[in-house]
Amino acid sequence: MQEEEKKSLDLSEYGRTDLIFDFVSTYYERTNISRDYGTGESYSMTEVHMLTRIADHPGITVTELSQRGNRTKSAISQVVKRLEEKGLVEKRKAADNGSRTLLYATPRGQQLSDCHKTYDVEHGAAFDAMLAAEKGEQAVEQFYEVLACMYGYLRKKRENSMREKCGRESSLEEESGREE
Repeated sequence: MQEEEKKSLDLSEYGRTDLIFDFVSTYYERTNISRDYGTGESYSMTEVHMLTRIADHPGITVTELSQRGNRTKSAISQVVKRLEEKGLVEKRKAADNGSRTLLYATPRGQQLSDCHKTYDVEHGAAFDAMLAAEKGEQAVEQFYEVLACMYGYLRKKRENSMREKCGRESSLEEESGREE
């Protein structure tokens, strides 16, 4: 961080939330930028992370991906469709239950997933080195601990919000049923 940025960092209560918003917005923008992960082709961060989850968990379903990734099944399905069209993922019906669709990385998808992991490890190491140089070695570990804590907090908030939404929807259904 530049010296002038350090001086202008607003750590008031609102400044902190504004900093988090700016960080999340900037990071979100990066998730949709296509880049080459080492295969000569470009993919978005969203696509390649979804592919890697599929490659790491052969036979995973869209529902399971949705639960792991805190995204809607519709959003996951759109990404999976793009991956399938690009020949990176294939769908198979479950042998025990023909209504369940299981997802698998193709050999090409597995190769991209492996390249992606290498790319992420290298870029993660570069970030860790920068953070250690700026703030000290201990800051790296603390950063990931804080990030994990914040992620857990946001997941709980999302789960509570979903429960409240489901509760409101069932209340509305009950009310509309009584009116008939």
